[in-house]
Amino acid sequence: MVGNIANFRKLDIIRCLLKIDRPVSRSNLSQMLGLGEGTIRSILDILKEKDLLVSDKQGHSLSANGNSVVRKIKNYIEIGKVNLDSIYQGKKNIAIHIKNPKKIEKAVELRDTAVKNGADGALILEYDGQIKFYESIDSDTEHNFNEIENKFDLSKDDMVIVAYADSYMLAEHGALAVAIELCDEIKNIMQGFK
Repeated sequence: MVGNIANFRKLDIIRCLLKIDRPVSRSNLSQMLGLGEGTIRSILDILKEKDLLVSDKQGHSLSANGNSVVRKIKNYIEIGKVNLDSIYQGKKNIAIHIKNPKKIEKAVELRDTAVKNGADGALILEYDGQIKFYESIDSDTEHNFNEIENKFDLSKDDMVIVAYADSYMLAEHGALAVAIELCDEIKNIMQGFK
């Protein structure tokens, strides 16, 4: 007899890890992540198996090892919701600040990664005193990225990926997938989840 097919991706495991900052119930995680409780149970089982999570009457919280992994991830990325209705009306936008990313050849490959992982598209931005497009194909057009600059503590050569989709979950999938491509340390953490 075949069991249920897992209804989540490795990206959801990282999303879950990053959402647990205090004891939280499975139903709260389900709401935060936009996934069913059965799916959340499967993700929590994986995190417990990897000694990243502990559970008690108060809910699920990170173990010492889990806290260490989350700190490591947060050394490289920060995630936040942003409003870019002036560019993408009606879309949900997730921005990920990537600290010290590896160099890339073409931004279009990163946009493709975001789309393959659920986003409708992505802006690939870099910071060198101000935010600008990584490969500026339309340098005459001015865009206001003040909200992004105010949200993150940016340093020279940092990148910001803004993925957009009809849901925050899909936008976050796209943005995280790009962040993983730009950060080998997070890619190594992801490979630990089978």
